[in-house]
Amino acid sequence: MRAKAVNMTEGRILPQMVRFGFPVLLGMLFQRIYNFVDVYIVGKYLGDQALAAVSIAGTAMYLLASVMMGLTTGISVVISRYYGAKEMKNVEEAYVTSIYVAAVSTLLITVLGVIGTAPLLRLLQTSEELMPDASEYLLWIFAGCGGTMLYNWISSVLRSLGNSVVPLIFLVISSILNVILDIAFVVWIPMGVKGAALATVAAQVLSGILCVVYALKILPFLRVKKGQFWCRRDLAKEILIYGIPTGLQMSIISISDMTLQAVINTYETALIVAYGVCLKVEGLGFQIAEAIGTSLGTFVGQNVGAKRYDRVRKGVRCAYLINGICYGIFCPCIYLFAAPIMRSFTKNTASIGYGMEYLHIMAVFFLAGGILVVYHNILRPAGDIKVTILMGVSEVVTRISFAFLFSAWFGYRGLWWVSPVTWVCAAAVGAVRYYSGKWEEKSAD
Repeated sequence: MRAKAVNMTEGRILPQMVRFGFPVLLGMLFQRIYNFVDVYIVGKYLGDQALAAVSIAGTAMYLLASVMMGLTTGISVVISRYYGAKEMKNVEEAYVTSIYVAAVSTLLITVLGVIGTAPLLRLLQTSEELMPDASEYLLWIFAGCGGTMLYNWISSVLRSLGNSVVPLIFLVISSILNVILDIAFVVWIPMGVKGAALATVAAQVLSGILCVVYALKILPFLRVKKGQFWCRRDLAKEILIYGIPTGLQMSIISISDMTLQAVINTYETALIVAYGVCLKVEGLGFQIAEAIGTSLGTFVGQNVGAKRYDRVRKGVRCAYLINGICYGIFCPCIYLFAAPIMRSFTKNTASIGYGMEYLHIMAVFFLAGGILVVYHNILRPAGDIKVTILMGVSEVVTRISFAFLFSAWFGYRGLWWVSPVTWVCAAAVGAVRYYSGKWEEKSAD
């Protein structure tokens, strides 16, 4: 296992993107596996009410993840661009500065998350019977968000340097631990939904610590001496220029998701359970897009730094191809095995029926969601931040508007069409901008 950096400004593009993206995908899948384990164990041993509560809390958790992913994306963009330009002094100092950005952000997120848990769940129209479990689960997740940030931060640093293997290895280790702790805290030691939350937090902390330790051992320039441990304001500003808009974009998308969840919560528990399970499947499907997008984002960042715009355009075409192949396999599987997927999480026949309807629609439109992620990861590293925000706004407007309109016109079945229509609309905005070529002007600024 070698934690070496990889220069993506030279060489064959498709093999580079596949070699980089595959470990990222495996890592994301392992993350999803222990999310699935949470849902499976909670549903099997604590019942549908606890499962519905954890599903509602999971929607709120995405808001936390959105902010962190946005900020660490800013770190990745800045470091990858300096690495592509071969400005190693700036790479090292951006790394040090990112520590300050991550630490301060974690403190703010933890405090706001703990204080805002109850109001957030009330905004989601969480019923009184589900409120205690949902609140307990979410409080522990927010309290332990330092572990989530630690792993996301060091992973973003390593991936910006072209390394995606080390984060994967330690994430696999923590995923296995999470499964063991889930069983221990929920089944052997009956801690209820708190046990599932604690298992997730402990696994994230471990993966982050191990990843940092190994990265420092293998990459000497990441070892910070006392005299070097200072924050460069210009680099912090640069990280935040990319990170804050991305975090806001992801957050407002998360808020629109929560609006949809709030509408779902006005229906019966069986529908809430079905939606919660389908969200897990949707998240699993988007891991493919996110892995491809992460690979493309690092590739674009390095090549924009090196002014290799010809390689950027070829990289986008490779991302199209990989998306087509991956979803050409994944989507038919989801469509054909919708019933077994639902039965593996709940025995409620109504929930199974609701979930099958949604999974069938989702499977048809997944490719549009994948292409949407491609456009985010070409425009953002190129510096075209305003358009990525516009794409996020378009997602919010369509999702919130259609959540109310479709449910009013078509009942619960209308809700199944909200996300697919949203993906198509936002991807169209990204496509228009990319093919206009104006992103090249932004990257040259």
